[in-house]
Amino acid sequence: MWRLRECSLNDEQLGIALGVSGNAIRNRRAKPSLWKLSDVQRLADHFSLPTTACTQLNQLLHELPDRLRTMPAAERRRIERMMAIKVPQLETYNRSDWPVRHLLRIQQALVDSSQ
Repeated sequence: MWRLRECSLNDEQLGIALGVSGNAIRNRRAKPSLWKLSDVQRLADHFSLPTTACTQLNQLLHELPDRLRTMPAAERRRIERMMAIKVPQLETYNRSDWPVRHLLRIQQALVDSSQ
C-alpha cells in the first residue's frame, strides 16, 4: 500500500491497470478498509512485489469452511463467535472477494483471543 504514495499513475490510470474504476481507486485511497484481497494481489503484481502472502491467505480462507465443518459443533460455534463470522459468510466471501476490513477484524479477534 505504501507504493501507492510513490505511484506516478493517477487514479484513472491505476484503475485501468488494476481492472477497477478510477472512482474505486479514489474511494479506496480515502478509505483503505474498502480494499479487497484481490485488489491487494493485483497491486502487488502491478508493482512487481511478491504475491505469496495473498496466495497463501486465499488458499487458507478457501479451506477454512470445510475445516470448520469437520469440528464438533460447540468448537465450531466458539471459533465463529471469536472471529465474528460464520461458515456461510466465509463461503460468500470466498465466492466473491474478501474485504480487507473483515480480514483485519478476524486477525484482531485471533490476536485478542490468544492473550
